[in-house]
Amino acid sequence: MKKMVISVDDANRHFAFVKGNRPVNVRTVKQKEKSMKAYGQLTPITVTDGEKVIQMGGRLMDLQGREIPNEDAGKYYAVLDGQHRLMAYQNLKLNLDDLVICEPLNAELSITEVIAQMNICTTVWKKSDYMAAPAMMLKEDNEVFDFAMFLHGKACPLSTISLWCFGKKSLQAKDLVECLNTKKLPEIFEDKTWFRSSIRWFKAAQGKFKDKFLMNRYLIDFITKQWKPDEDFEVFTAEMERKINDLTRDQADQIMNPHKTEGMAREQLIMDMLTQYLG
Repeated sequence: MKKMVISVDDANRHFAFVKGNRPVNVRTVKQKEKSMKAYGQLTPITVTDGEKVIQMGGRLMDLQGREIPNEDAGKYYAVLDGQHRLMAYQNLKLNLDDLVICEPLNAELSITEVIAQMNICTTVWKKSDYMAAPAMMLKEDNEVFDFAMFLHGKACPLSTISLWCFGKKSLQAKDLVECLNTKKLPEIFEDKTWFRSSIRWFKAAQGKFKDKFLMNRYLIDFITKQWKPDEDFEVFTAEMERKINDLTRDQADQIMNPHKTEGMAREQLIMDMLTQYLG
């Protein structure tokens, strides 16, 4: 049996998050604040030196979501577990000198594996949370993945992210988990054909629909089913983009909030409205 001993840390580092780790949830932070007010800090924040994240190909973000230059990584501790507790601690304006931190106990694991395992063993990840795996090790820009991460940041489920980014091709959580072993982005992200069209539809739709509606699969599922393999895809893309842009405010509202009809599910009513105005 081993016992951890608390000692004073005088490294004078700031805190940072690992780019790609799942977003901080405001509601969870509030819950942590309530707990800390009543009981104080109950468990340490798990951190590692910021430069170790850079060495493994990751990136650091400050607590406001801005990317930190690699050369400044040595000024930071990267939070591996305890993002919500750290934000709650800071929101309560508690003395950082009293904050208890620790390093991962298993020094052999990669940082991405540590983050994944800690999250899986505490609060189970949703499928889209596994976007963190490639995000933390991606060395080159990939616009499809950037779009996927944008959707993930808005709490979009993986099935809907897959539709927006790949259409009828499917991105699975297991493909993202495999990144922990391969250290590569899933091959599905290399094909940008569907993305180049869907981003046009998405931008057009942003001017008509609320984000909450777009994060559901209604619109992109409808569009995906409308396209037939024997159609000219560029013609289809332009025509669908035009139809979305031509929607009036009233038509968009009818799609998002269809009148209730007895015996019909809301999803079917939405699809009927989409067919009426975009079909």
